[in-house]
Formats: sequence, structure tokens, C-alpha cells
Amino acid sequence: MRLVSRTRLTLPLLVGILLLAALMGGCGYRAVLHDEPLFANQGVDVVVFANRSYQAGVEGVLARSLVDELALRTGGRVVTGPSATLELTGTVLSYGSSAVSYNAQDQIREYRLDISVEAVLRDRVTQKVVWKGELVESQTYPVNLNLALQRNSEEAAAAKVCRRLAEDIWQKAGDRF
Repeated sequence: MRLVSRTRLTLPLLVGILLLAALMGGCGYRAVLHDEPLFANQGVDVVVFANRSYQAGVEGVLARSLVDELALRTGGRVVTGPSATLELTGTVLSYGSSAVSYNAQDQIREYRLDISVEAVLRDRVTQKVVWKGELVESQTYPVNLNLALQRNSEEAAAAKVCRRLAEDIWQKAGDRF
């Protein structure tokens, strides 16, 4: 009986000591947010990308997505003009739709939209390239016999692709090493 009571007292004590040791020792991880260039005190300027694709306006959708993503990730440090220490520029290289699925009557059911961009993040003062990359994202969207609804589906797919491209640019620029 004495053995049972000793085990009950030592188990909670042992768990408590281990928990305290873990809390005091820490895990060794630290936030790297302040080491990232996008967290510079003056922020980043997003310049509207050039558009080499046939689709007019996609560069504006991408610019809005980039501003939204960077503002979210940097706590609102997206600025314009010479007050920024970093500048994000680039080019929409291509915009294309292709059929990806068909129904039993061999009619197109879905399209896939592919957008590729080249982005460059550079220090505004020294013009040194901090990060440069080429990215491609895709999104499927359904076919609709109504042309207006078909166009809406394509625009919604383009918005999703641009959001993903903005997230990719943020992640890749942070993994620049």
C-alpha cells in the first residue's frame, strides 16, 4: 500500500519537473520576421507589373493581390514612391486557358487557366536584386453556355491564381537563400 501512494506522488511531481524544464529550456526557435527584407522599416513599393499576355487587366488584378498580401504579411508596410526601401516589379509573361475535362458527348466541361509571372524584388537605393523568380499558377473553372457567366468564371479563376501568385512571391522572396 505504501508503494502505491509513493507512485502517485512521484508521477505528478515528475511530470511537473519535466514540464518546468521544457518551459525554462525553450525550444530554440525564434521569429525570423525582422530578418526578412519585406519587414524593413520603410516597407515595399509594389509597381504594377508589365503585361506581355493577351489578357488586358490581369496585371491590375495581380497588383491588387500583391498589395493585399504584402500589407497583410508586413503589417501594412506597403508604401509608394521613394519612401520605400524595396521595390517589387515584374512582368506577366503568359495567360492561357486550355480544356482539361470533357463530358460523355465530348463537350468541354472545364478549362484550366495558367498564368506565369516573373517578379523582381530589389533594394531601391542600391538597385541590388534581393530576389528574382519566375512563377506559374493554375486554376480550373467550369464551362457555362451563358457567355457572361463563362467570363465571370474565368475572372474568378484569374483572381484566385493572382492571389496564389502573390502568396508564392511572398514565400519565395522570404526563402531567397
